[in-house]
Amino acid sequence: MEELTFEIPDLHCEGCANRSAEILEKLEGVEQATVSIDNKSAKVFYNSDQTSFDTFKEALAKADYTAEK
Repeated sequence: MEELTFEIPDLHCEGCANRSAEILEKLEGVEQATVSIDNKSAKVFYNSDQTSFDTFKEALAKADYTAEK
């Protein structure tokens, strides 16, 4: 299990944070995703054999959010 923290600078409200976490947790290989509106970041626990940051970035982009390492 890997852990990755990255920025989501587009977050403006708690609803955005909740939606981002839901998007990430639906991805195959993601065990848990926590998104913080306070520091505009996500912490994801995932299986690196099944998914990667690029997958997180693409999934969030579909909802008009930007993911940055």
